[in-house]
Amino acid sequence: MSDILLEIKNLTVSLRRKRKDLPIVKGVDIDIPRGQIIGLVGESGCGKSMTARSVMGILPPSASAAGSIIWHDQDGSSTDLLALNEKKLRKICGAGIGMIFQEPMSSLNPMMRIGDQVAEALLIHKAADRREAKDRVISILKEVGIPEPAVRYRSYPHELSGGMRQRVMIAMAMICEPGLLIADEPTTALDVTTESQILKLIRQMCETRHMSALVITHNMGVVSQLCDRVYVMYMGRIMERAPMGELFSHPMHPYTQGLLSSIPRIGANPEYLETIPSVSLDTDGNSEGCEFCLRCSRDDRRCFFGHPSEDDAGNGHYFSCFNPVQRTEGENE
Repeated sequence: MSDILLEIKNLTVSLRRKRKDLPIVKGVDIDIPRGQIIGLVGESGCGKSMTARSVMGILPPSASAAGSIIWHDQDGSSTDLLALNEKKLRKICGAGIGMIFQEPMSSLNPMMRIGDQVAEALLIHKAADRREAKDRVISILKEVGIPEPAVRYRSYPHELSGGMRQRVMIAMAMICEPGLLIADEPTTALDVTTESQILKLIRQMCETRHMSALVITHNMGVVSQLCDRVYVMYMGRIMERAPMGELFSHPMHPYTQGLLSSIPRIGANPEYLETIPSVSLDTDGNSEGCEFCLRCSRDDRRCFFGHPSEDDAGNGHYFSCFNPVQRTEGENE
């Protein structure tokens, strides 16, 4: 059995706009080992969610994906999810891969009771009867920390707080006991205390169920609390990938350094906050060179006319940059 549960290889996603294909994910490679939590981090619009939706086969009608997404099952078989028809893909994704979507209020059906929504996947993929499904739903609602689960089973989404709705989304993703959990911005719009509880719950469920996870976020704080390994994405490309501690200690790509430098720190000057310079683009970026070169303080002529290849910095740390940050410059407190 492979140590890798899911392999994303040379994934490209394009949106059809005005008779042209606009690339939004560009040759992305991501490995998700069994039992590890992988972070995919980057600013809004960089292609993180489209990458996750490609795995689940739920891209918008105007989008198309190419490359391969290899699922390694426990029986030793391997399947390219992009090559499957909808029926076969649903069978794998429904039972083997669970997903927590952004904004639980818009993801939950306001006209259905909580229990019915959580039970739906179980009835479809596990051939359970109604009595078994109800017992299992009440059990998992309790497991994710929802008080009075038998009462909440009959509640509607609007009757729950934001944190409770997010716990319901986790219960829905976990009800079929998947091998992989995809969490797309799992703490959006939650207060700090609730965010911490949700992250702790995701980590706990991954550990107790020996499950892998792909966590998609723009929040480096979420990454530091939850992830074992991190991929940094910018405008559709992976700029850097490394174990979490290595990335935070020694960022090699200027974009990663900018993300880490912009995190507010206790004791720092409250009147000054590091930022990454912004730039207005009329196109999808610099198609010939590095996508980050127009915002980068370390750019030179090469950056505008060629894409840097991936370099190995050691310790499982890889980056794509002509002018990487030196170790002495990149160390963080």
